[in-house]
Amino acid sequence: MSVEGMVSATAPKSRSRSKKATHVPNPLTIALGQNLQRIRIASGKTQVVLAFEAEVERSRISKIECGYVNPSLLTLGSICYCLGTTLPVLFEGITETFAPSAKGGSLRRSNQAVLEKPSSKARRRP
Repeated sequence: MSVEGMVSATAPKSRSRSKKATHVPNPLTIALGQNLQRIRIASGKTQVVLAFEAEVERSRISKIECGYVNPSLLTLGSICYCLGTTLPVLFEGITETFAPSAKGGSLRRSNQAVLEKPSSKARRRP
């Protein structure tokens, strides 16, 4: 086999992320995690028991409580069900909001679609 016929193995190129995504923990995920921990402790459940009942990993409960992940609505719904509470109670007292990137906020994830600001030369429809 000639050298030209050989395929060289190279390390995969790392993806450069030009857009800045929001890092967690942030004030919103921290507040949610504090509420979850307070409700879980008041219910007398450990992270292990709650994780088993809600069918999530125990480390996931810990990460939510510390604000390191942004859980899905379905995950939060399952957790609330297992704690005998509701989503409004879980979010009680949370006043943080998150501005969209078009309004000056950072991206929520690196592959997020971004609404471009219309240029002054944009065509107008009749």
